[in-house]
Amino acid sequence: MYVSVQRAARRLGVSPVTIRRWTSTGFLPCTRTPGGHRRIATEDIDELARSIGDGNHLAARLARERELDTMVSTAIALGSRHQLPALLAEIARQVTSVLDCHMCAISEYDRPGDSLLLLADYDDTGRRLPDGGPYPLKRFPYTRKVLEEHIPAVVYVDDPAADPAEIAQLQGDGGRTLLMVPLVYKESTIGLLEVVDRERRRRFTRQELRLARAIAGHASVALVHARQLEHSRRESGRELARAAASLAAALPTVHTAPATDRLAALAEALRAAFVAVSCVAVAGGSGAGAAGAENVDATSTEGPPDTSRPSIITAAAGGLAFTLTLPGEPPPGATELLELIAAALAPSFAVLAADPPTA
Repeated sequence: MYVSVQRAARRLGVSPVTIRRWTSTGFLPCTRTPGGHRRIATEDIDELARSIGDGNHLAARLARERELDTMVSTAIALGSRHQLPALLAEIARQVTSVLDCHMCAISEYDRPGDSLLLLADYDDTGRRLPDGGPYPLKRFPYTRKVLEEHIPAVVYVDDPAADPAEIAQLQGDGGRTLLMVPLVYKESTIGLLEVVDRERRRRFTRQELRLARAIAGHASVALVHARQLEHSRRESGRELARAAASLAAALPTVHTAPATDRLAALAEALRAAFVAVSCVAVAGGSGAGAAGAENVDATSTEGPPDTSRPSIITAAAGGLAFTLTLPGEPPPGATELLELIAAALAPSFAVLAADPPTA
């Protein structure tokens, strides 16, 4: 239930101006109506009233400031982890520390398979626990409800009304309380955080639930970005492997070309291998270049304009140097691969560096 600023002020014994200031600073959460009016949840008012107690506004404010500081530090910690294993460990560390619990499991929602796939499970010492699963959601209807409705839920091991499968899983983990928090990215559920307390029949406060949802929100964004980076790296690896294979296939032709044409043949082989706009190869005082036929007429108005920004990578070794112009950003590792190629081919072109061919 939500109430107006005036009713919240009467409940807390402060002025409406104070309520508006508290909502503006985040001290008191609020929502807005379509007309822009503030509405405050009665649960947040009751929680703040208990914190204020006999009028100690400072203690309540400090508690909320600590909550906001925790949210910021968590966002920074998760945002700095780009490798999936390190990110999963950091998510679990943040959750177990902030919520003072004993285990944290991070799972991925396999929507087509209607199941949860465990990504990692850690205890509060940072030790990774054995992986399990997958967990078919037909056995865990309450978990499916959490995923579909985007609402955190708590399960107690001694709750007779809880799903038997949830209770059995919680007992297997040695837990007494399970908190499930959905991982939601752009209004779509991508996974689940499961937090286990082994010692207590835990009643999570609204502040703890806010923190859990905040961590889950930061974790969702970080997980998506880590997956995208992982995919990009795999694609870059395949792209570089194709470039290496293309060049290897072309090298016999390069080496059997006449000495006067060998640099030009190498430049074209490199250009084709890297799908570059152009390539210039230099050995000693000689140089040769190659350009893609599709890039020769830069003034052509046929087809859509190419708005990508070209980039240049270079490499040199043993008197052999390359300059490649690529149509966009180079894939990670492209420069290193070009340097390896220069080092490998330099001995074969040393004769050109010592005795440049004449036209």
